[in-house]
Amino acid sequence: MLDSQTLIDAILRGMMISAVNRAVFESKPVFSMGTVNQGLRLGASSVAYDVAVRPAVKSVLPQIPLPNGSK
Repeated sequence: MLDSQTLIDAILRGMMISAVNRAVFESKPVFSMGTVNQGLRLGASSVAYDVAVRPAVKSVLPQIPLPNGSK
């Protein structure tokens, strides 16, 4: 689950989200160290979520019945 492709994918996705955010909402330069730093933080938080939170949620959710009766 946690291999080099997953890490690279999460970091690049974080940088893309950061670049769009800075260009559209913050009106700041896209090609800057701020974009890289924010992208690394987003990528690291995504990896941490995948490793720590997602397995816990998947183990708990099947036990909770949904209102429409499906699982």
